[in-house]
Amino acid sequence: MSREQLIAVVLAGLCVALMAVVMPARAEDDAPPPRASLLPLVRPLWSELSSAQQSVLEPFAQQWNGWSAQEKRIWVSLADRVPRMAPAARERAHQRIREWAALTPEQRRLARQNYRLAKRLPPDERQAQWERYRELTPEQRAVLRNSGWTSNTAARHAGARTGLAKEAAQPLSDLARRSVRRPSPPRPSEF
Repeated sequence: MSREQLIAVVLAGLCVALMAVVMPARAEDDAPPPRASLLPLVRPLWSELSSAQQSVLEPFAQQWNGWSAQEKRIWVSLADRVPRMAPAARERAHQRIREWAALTPEQRRLARQNYRLAKRLPPDERQAQWERYRELTPEQRAVLRNSGWTSNTAARHAGARTGLAKEAAQPLSDLARRSVRRPSPPRPSEF
């Protein structure tokens, strides 16, 4: 039995044992249990951030208290670094934070997925693909997004450009997945 299977069996056994203990206690208790909050608040809450952190993370003020501890930890770490950045880098960080805040949760998920896909490419191939993309005109980029040859349809519904975050939220081309090839268009002589 592999280690993962052993862990799964032990966890299943613990769950069964816990249910055996909890279920009889519930049957004896006639009073309904107190209602717990549907969304437990994870610290730090927005009100617990320093004024400097709140200033950097202001675009996320409305969403902050609903985030996971991991998300908050990442953003607090960034907020602590921003004041020490050079002025140009600080402004760029503020701009990208605003762009990221403007994305929908689905666009953020897609941007993270694209980042992971790009990181899997060898560095030289990733650089070559980036250079090829940068050489495209805005019209060619729009055609690429609208061509239907993307990993999903989000690119076809993209609005006006809002910066790097919006670009990152576009699906990567099939270049990251070598198994899918674009068929060549039929030639006039083949009709």
